[in-house]
Amino acid sequence: MKYIIILINLLLFSCSEPTARILVQNTGETQGTFYHIKYISEGGKDYKQQVDSLLLEIDSSLSTYKTYSLISRINKGEKIRIDKMFSDVFYAAEKVYLESEGFFDCSIAPLSNYWGFGFEDNLQEIDSNEVKRRLSLVDFSRIKIIKDSILLPQHMQLDFNSIAQGYSVDVVASFLERKGIENYLVEIGGELKAKGVNAENKIWLIGIDKPNSNMHENQRYQIILPLENLSLATSGNYRKYKELDGIKYSHTLSTHTGYFARNRMLSVTVIHPSCMLADAYATAFMAMGIKKAKDFVDLNPELKVYIVYSDTKGNWKTFTSENLDI
Repeated sequence: MKYIIILINLLLFSCSEPTARILVQNTGETQGTFYHIKYISEGGKDYKQQVDSLLLEIDSSLSTYKTYSLISRINKGEKIRIDKMFSDVFYAAEKVYLESEGFFDCSIAPLSNYWGFGFEDNLQEIDSNEVKRRLSLVDFSRIKIIKDSILLPQHMQLDFNSIAQGYSVDVVASFLERKGIENYLVEIGGELKAKGVNAENKIWLIGIDKPNSNMHENQRYQIILPLENLSLATSGNYRKYKELDGIKYSHTLSTHTGYFARNRMLSVTVIHPSCMLADAYATAFMAMGIKKAKDFVDLNPELKVYIVYSDTKGNWKTFTSENLDI
């Protein structure tokens, strides 16, 4: 009789309906911006609380806007141990710094702060001597990690804002995958990672904004790209800028001159398996300018790139890497 009861229970279990797969959407604030996450989970299990905890942990390591973070304390000259998050981002930043020949440089904090894109915002007039002094403090090659400590020369500072959001996307995506989520879209501050399909069982489609902050909502997209098991990051000069004496300056700074990058780049979109690297490369290309960016892409076929730039007459032009299907 005991064996018959067990058999009946097994049959009942095998005939039960599978758990429903439900689309869950999480939104919130992090790193001075917003995040939007969509994922399909069994029974509609919601991971927002765990995601928020992860993002707070990242902030406590990498956010220059948090006075208690590791990077803020290091920038103040404290000698403290770094964590894995900090070292992961540091070595990725070093990789792109070397590959881009310094156009991407996370030691740019003294300059970004001076121009009002950091925690200083009191610039009234441009002091060329001060720009020159701060430029002398920008050189990522002088910064080293020794064991679990970082060697930061006096007066130098780090700024991971051009790579931290992409890293955060990767961290959240990895968390969802560990929970068995096979279909998701993670977006933080415009940097994204997608896997699988959406609720309509179709590949995720991502709209890339036109490089114009005054564009009507119905005309906002320059292009719509499918994103399948990859990451996407976009950097542009049309939203974040500084205005001095009626002149708008883009937030892309040149690590070679100390001033705003003077080129015809309007926006760069990079697709790569790593959102952290896509984020960094997009920033590097904005600083490089169109010719150097094209040359770099030709030598690095693992990158899929879409660039909007202006010609000498101010007309919009586009460049699409050969491996990007539109």
